[in-house]
Amino acid sequence: MKLDFATVLTDAWTLFKRDRDLLLRIAAPFLFLPAFALALVVPDPPMPDAAAGNNEAQAMVWADAVQTWAAAYGGWYLLAYVMSFFGTSLFYALYLDREHLDLRASLTRCLRIFPRFLLAMVIVSLPAGAGLLLYAIPGLYILGRTMLTGPALFAEAPLGALAAIRRSLVLSRGAGLPLMGLAAFSYISGWLVGAPFMMADKALRDAGEANPVALAIVDAGAAVAAMAAGIAMALIAISAYRRLVR
Repeated sequence: MKLDFATVLTDAWTLFKRDRDLLLRIAAPFLFLPAFALALVVPDPPMPDAAAGNNEAQAMVWADAVQTWAAAYGGWYLLAYVMSFFGTSLFYALYLDREHLDLRASLTRCLRIFPRFLLAMVIVSLPAGAGLLLYAIPGLYILGRTMLTGPALFAEAPLGALAAIRRSLVLSRGAGLPLMGLAAFSYISGWLVGAPFMMADKALRDAGEANPVALAIVDAGAAVAAMAAGIAMALIAISAYRRLVR
């Protein structure tokens, strides 16, 4: 089925305007808070030294640094991602269960389906993440084709994780490019809005004794950008799913 990029964005924006207060109350603890905590207190993972070239000794030093970082902070990253996935799944449960929004019923349903949703997101993230790291377009295309996994999981329950991914691939057949564009819109716009805040964070930390108030303000800005991108991605996926199942 043909999918119109602008129409899906309009549908998503309409949902946000109508339910803004409820969406922000959900997003604050599950999308904003984890991103804010990571930016504020968890250091970025060590990056390889580009000047070292293919030096094997330097590569081993970097690998050891990554292992040390993961042992110290990997659990916090995992917790943050699980919380953000739960917030996203709650959006799906809220909009794809019944016509009238019922937060309590949606939360109960979300708790029941969330393990399958989390498994599906992990499976999808592996090829999508690899595609984004190697070449952006394949990763965005995978994100687009699998964007409907969450909505299908909640709207067409009972579905398993793999069945929901297959359902997304079926629904998105013929609409891969518009969905890729929608995924790119959410992903890149969130990155563009958040990048200045992250650069400011790096500048403050590199300067030495960073002002904690300034650092908190800057990191809050980055977290707001991440939260906005998360809300946008969820509402776009919901709107695209509704259009494609008509």
